[in-house]
Amino acid sequence: MNNLPKTIALLNTNDPFQIIIQKTMMFYWKNYPAEFKSFPIINTNGNIENIIFLLDKYYKLGYRYFLGFNYSSELEQVLPWFNEHPDATGFSPASTAPVLSIPKNIYRMSPTDNYILDSILPQLNASSKIYYIYSEGEVATLNVLQILNSIPTIKSKLVPYPVKKDNSNLTVNNLQNLFQISDSTQSVLLYLFSENIYIELYSQGLTFLGKQYDIIGITPSITGESALQLNNKFIVPVYKGIDTSIIWREGFYKLGTTNYNTTILNILNLINSLVLDESVDNINSHFGILQFDPVTKDIIYPSFLIETFVNGNYVKTFLFVDDPVLGKYQANFIS
Repeated sequence: MNNLPKTIALLNTNDPFQIIIQKTMMFYWKNYPAEFKSFPIINTNGNIENIIFLLDKYYKLGYRYFLGFNYSSELEQVLPWFNEHPDATGFSPASTAPVLSIPKNIYRMSPTDNYILDSILPQLNASSKIYYIYSEGEVATLNVLQILNSIPTIKSKLVPYPVKKDNSNLTVNNLQNLFQISDSTQSVLLYLFSENIYIELYSQGLTFLGKQYDIIGITPSITGESALQLNNKFIVPVYKGIDTSIIWREGFYKLGTTNYNTTILNILNLINSLVLDESVDNINSHFGILQFDPVTKDIIYPSFLIETFVNGNYVKTFLFVDDPVLGKYQANFIS
């Protein structure tokens, strides 16, 4: 089988999220080999120095299309390299920090966090207090903190809580002291890369009476006592395209929600078109609107499905859409 020319993926193959990216690519390479040719996947071990080394190495070997840089902290550090190599193009499945909405030759396939916040802004505005629990030292989470502080109606009731990289301050005692006596009018805004540890605390005695909004972008598994404590209170805005293709849905249903990356099929399609020197403006989409800001190369006009955890499942609550013709609107589901 011939590989796709000049294309390579630089992934941390030990990272659970990037393992899902691998699985999704391999599904389409195996089942649609005529449409999508495979390309090498190189393990970066999540080390930025190694990523830069690999970029240099494979650029000298003739590669020009690089998939990876999934976290905004990684993407920020490879930007100088791409600026120095203007004939190279990057593709990031998951970087979302609005601060990186700058001229660059890296396509970002997930909407920036300002879109995610827009989808739940009315709910946050209605909260009497907002506890923002986030991973410290990350470009994306700190950028969201800046955005929240720039909104007067949010800033006045915002209580930030940075979680250390070793999660040593993510404990029942610390958070219960933070919440003190919570009530149903308060909210938690969660942007935590170790959200599984946070969720497990609700099986260890942690309680919070208000709604919780998890903006990491995936629906985490919630079981046991945590499922009881978070029932009808844990809400997740998930990037979901209104329209999907047959082969997108095939991959989604066969691999399952927890093993399928929603943006990868569009990335494979985009790389194919660029390798064939086709215009980005004429590329068809397998998942939602595939349109980019011409300067920043960030995806625009996304839609989010807001799901609520109810009785062990995630239930569709409403759809938030940014449409190029209709503008931003919310569509509610009829139960």
